Amino acid sequence: MREPWKPQETPEEQAIRREAHQRLADAVRRAGHPLERLGQLLSQVAQNEAETRRFLAEEVYGVPNDLLDDLVRVHLADNDHQDD
Repeated sequence: MREPWKPQETPEEQAIRREAHQRLADAVRRAGHPLERLGQLLSQVAQNEAETRRFLAEEVYGVPNDLLDDLVRVHLADNDHQDD
């Protein structure tokens, strides 16, 4: 299975992701499923994430996708300050 590392990840982040991937692969094998099924499920998760980001950026916040993370952080920080 292809490891979908992002080029901007640090070696530590890559190691953490690799370990998590290995735990998932081990769990899939123990459950008696082929690794291809894990690949299909992870692809579906990635597609769901992309569609959710597109929906939030375009339909909810009306911002470009590359600003979505910053916007959500600001909203969450504002909510935290309002709760205090």
